[in-house]
Amino acid sequence: MRLTAIFAAAAIACALLAFQTFAAAEETDAKPDDKKTEASPSTGNAESALTAAIDREIDKLLARDGITRAPQTNDAEFVRRVYLDLTGMPPKADETVAFLDSTDKDKRNKLIDTLVADKRFAEYVTDQWLTVFTGRARAQDNGDMVLGAWIANEIHAGRGFDQIMYDIITAEGKMSDNPAAAYYGSRRELLTPDVAGETTRHFTGVQIQCAQCHDHPYEDAWKESDFNGVASFFSSMRLRRMGDVRPRQSIVAPNKVRRVDPEAMQKRLKQIDSVEQRLREYEGMRYRAPKYLLGDELKVENSELWRKAWAKWAIADENTQTQRYLANRFWSFLFGMGILNPVDDFNSINEASHPELLDLLAKDLRDNDYSVQRFYRAVLKTRTWQAASSGATRKEGNVENWHFARYPVRQLAPEQFFGTLLTISNHAQRKRVGVKSNPYARERQQAEREMKAAADAAAGEKNDEKKEKKADAKGKRYEYDTEALDKLEALIDTMGDDWYVRRAASRRYAAISSDDEMMEAEGFTLTIDQALMLMNGEVTTQLSAWGRGSVLDHITTGSGKIEQRIERLFLIVLSRRPSSAETERFAAFIGQGKDERQGWEDALFALLLTSEFSTNH
Repeated sequence: MRLTAIFAAAAIACALLAFQTFAAAEETDAKPDDKKTEASPSTGNAESALTAAIDREIDKLLARDGITRAPQTNDAEFVRRVYLDLTGMPPKADETVAFLDSTDKDKRNKLIDTLVADKRFAEYVTDQWLTVFTGRARAQDNGDMVLGAWIANEIHAGRGFDQIMYDIITAEGKMSDNPAAAYYGSRRELLTPDVAGETTRHFTGVQIQCAQCHDHPYEDAWKESDFNGVASFFSSMRLRRMGDVRPRQSIVAPNKVRRVDPEAMQKRLKQIDSVEQRLREYEGMRYRAPKYLLGDELKVENSELWRKAWAKWAIADENTQTQRYLANRFWSFLFGMGILNPVDDFNSINEASHPELLDLLAKDLRDNDYSVQRFYRAVLKTRTWQAASSGATRKEGNVENWHFARYPVRQLAPEQFFGTLLTISNHAQRKRVGVKSNPYARERQQAEREMKAAADAAAGEKNDEKKEKKADAKGKRYEYDTEALDKLEALIDTMGDDWYVRRAASRRYAAISSDDEMMEAEGFTLTIDQALMLMNGEVTTQLSAWGRGSVLDHITTGSGKIEQRIERLFLIVLSRRPSSAETERFAAFIGQGKDERQGWEDALFALLLTSEFSTNH
């Protein structure tokens, strides 16, 4: 059966449900109730049953294709992998040693549970969603930071992702009052067709934008009128910015439009002889008839309620498309690819490699209140995720990554890359890489200066220098909203220092690595960017430099024997102990020159340039 037919049936059912539930909500303006407000621990047998089911579904395809899965990864690979996939940062040396030396047979499951409950887990999952929602360098007015801090706090509190989605889709107001509004407020402008295409793709994994100007090229059922119907849900909002107010932030405001009956619109257009006039009339009316994709029209006149109706449709229990997309997206965060690819392009052509597994994960998400924590705990405890990155075999043909017979070797994402450098730096007495600086701290200082200048002026004091500070280089005067500053600054302060620093570093990387069409690089392509940044970058110079309180000072003063120092070096940089051959080779290298300090600097630099350092495996 074609996916189009399946999706059509689901969409129609969801449209009916959304209309029925929305009819009652039109007066109350109520949103779906949160089903979960606190983080829950591992659920024991129910969760382990999901873990076992995932492995069974993978095993079915492996048996079909004559593949033997890779053996379980060793503890050193596991501990680095689990920290990177759950926190975006590798373990510190002492954490690695504690795990490697532990004889607890259940230490892997316990570490997974501990890290999923850690705030850093929520922060890193949020990093991955922000790359989808706002990009790394495209967000306006710190919108990515504001949205990210809010999402991370919601995930950490155990709130279902469907409820987070609903709040984002329906968000209105200023970022300082409603941080979810930063999803829209981080844009330069709100163009109805662009917002409709991106929101549908971001939250349901369906790309309808190709039907904006003509019927869809390969989905026969998706007509231009279908795009217009979906886009109409998002025509009821506009973006306002007050240029003379600081902090800069957008206001997502309602944009009241009159609903147009599609049949009446067509009759009106047929009566117009002029092609130019007909096009103008069409453009003015095309986004005023909300209609669910392949479903029913929403016959609600109040346009301020249209977006809420679409949000309810998107997260409705009957809407299996959203559930399958979210399961696919979360899976891709852990394996570098989805069960269906591209991850956000569900259509009648793309097929899932493991359709039953995708349905299983989607249903489990729905039945367990869209718990992100449960999903991650269950997947990370599988033999599939804990497989080694080599050792899978096949009787005939190649073992492809989509078989999930082994853990795929992946380049570190920018957030992981900078998080790894931060972790190394954190071993130093004097942290050398990045210092958290709240993006609203500078505006706070400016506001305080201006308020003091105003108070001085009111008291009769004349100070030309202070008066000059009230204006920028063009003589522009600003009004400061201190209440908004309080809220935004406090929200950013809820995030860990390392999160802010690696986010800011990833922003800078995206800005300098974008192409001629201003498209951001999603990763470190072929590790060239990584190599250049490590060979020539200021961060590497700082890390490998010698000095009191530096990383190398920490390594060489912590123990007496050179073998122990080399082991510490490997634990800090690669999260593992060196082999005896590596220890012997590094000891010979460090001791061969007259300047032992230079030898240690070169040894650290050499490890930073290895492919082992720049990949997760």
